[in-house]
Amino acid sequence: MSTILNLGHQIHQIDVFEQGRPERTSCYVIGAEKVAIIETGASPGICCLLDALKNLGIPAERVKYIIVTHIHLDHSGGAGQLARELPESRIIVHPRGARHLIDPSRLVAGARTLYGECFDEYFGEILPVPAERVDTPEDGKVLDLGDGRTLKIYHAPGHARHHLVIHDPVSRGVFSGDAVGSCYPALSKLIERDYILPLTPPSEFDPPAFVETLDHLSALGLENIYFTHFGQAADASSILARIRELVVTFAEIGRSILDSGGGSKEVEATLWDLVLCELSQYGDIGREHPFLKFLESDMELNAAGIVQYFQKMKKG
Repeated sequence: MSTILNLGHQIHQIDVFEQGRPERTSCYVIGAEKVAIIETGASPGICCLLDALKNLGIPAERVKYIIVTHIHLDHSGGAGQLARELPESRIIVHPRGARHLIDPSRLVAGARTLYGECFDEYFGEILPVPAERVDTPEDGKVLDLGDGRTLKIYHAPGHARHHLVIHDPVSRGVFSGDAVGSCYPALSKLIERDYILPLTPPSEFDPPAFVETLDHLSALGLENIYFTHFGQAADASSILARIRELVVTFAEIGRSILDSGGGSKEVEATLWDLVLCELSQYGDIGREHPFLKFLESDMELNAAGIVQYFQKMKKG
């Protein structure tokens, strides 16, 4: 059963229940003349997307575009299955990511190493996408959805080199993937404002590129950000400024700790100190608070990505 939220401007948000969890991963359906789906999530969530299309009265042949912001499996793992179900669609992916959709074996092997026996439960069967249906847009490519509705695709490195963002002028919004970080709905409701942190995992976190991407997005005059993790947030200019500041701060923390002989554990502990200090102004929100449990894996990966970036810099 799908959970569908109408966001206006023909945009519907679909919760695909990543790893069985609500409010973790959202995909978006733009119900224009040529329907576009942004993000597929992992394979187990494809049933939610297909159910949503049925409930929205959208036949398979109307879906012309499946766009994945990047090839991490929580964003693109279901691309092969969805492509099979929607035969009229083109699959849009960054040029650096195309080969991994066509042959996902390396992605699968890497994820199996990381997730072990949980892989099949979390990600299911990863099907290849037919090469002849894959499009790799240049930076600034415009997609025509018909009736004057267009989307503009931008390359957006920082989180990963194979990252795209999708600008929708009609909603003055951007579908950000992980390029603007993650919004944590339960925590946001608790503190009564959107709580967002950068996502800086291995192996391609690049602080200068991240900042450049955020500056580019800031120049677009955005109102809305449509997060894959998770949901819509308004006041885009404030969010972009906050994430830019945090990316710089995360990098400064990593550089300082590594220069003093520390490593990933020390970086992670300092990131937690930063988060807990900020949250303390909203009440007694300690590390043991159940809503902070959802940050744990992200914080560990953030620290690992920061450390790996500076290690690569030292190696030249």
